[in-house]
Amino acid sequence: MALKIPRCVRCFVACELKTLPSVSGEAGSLKLTLLEVPVFACAKNHTVPVHRDFMLWLIQQIRALEAQFAAGREQGMIFKKHLCGECGKELAPKPERRQAFPYELKYEELAPFKLQIEMPLYKCTGCGKEQIRSAGELHGHVAGAVVGINDGAGFPHSG
Repeated sequence: MALKIPRCVRCFVACELKTLPSVSGEAGSLKLTLLEVPVFACAKNHTVPVHRDFMLWLIQQIRALEAQFAAGREQGMIFKKHLCGECGKELAPKPERRQAFPYELKYEELAPFKLQIEMPLYKCTGCGKEQIRSAGELHGHVAGAVVGINDGAGFPHSG
């Protein structure tokens, strides 16, 4: 698909393809960082995503990566416990550390860019394996963190 070079939605001058060095967004315990992400920018440095569906595409890409994380599982409706995904023992109540997981993404024919997914890791009290508390927790924060990226990049809001 060929990219259509837009006019700036704020000042209506022509945009050109550029890259943002770094932009992050956080929601709950999740922090997402994009490095060298392609954007369209005008001479006044107003930015817009490279395609109207780019942010939805980004959410789908991140959610597709969820299965790659070692994750515990939640138990309970009101008083939740987090259990080890391996042995079933309870995870430590506080995280051991935070870790960033780097990935490379590519949108259409544009140059690749980097994504870092940063989450706290919890140690199992039984087997000692480090893991995120649950895939559901990661899944639930992705959209909010992408909104933070949208705001951090200065993209206009629709609607």
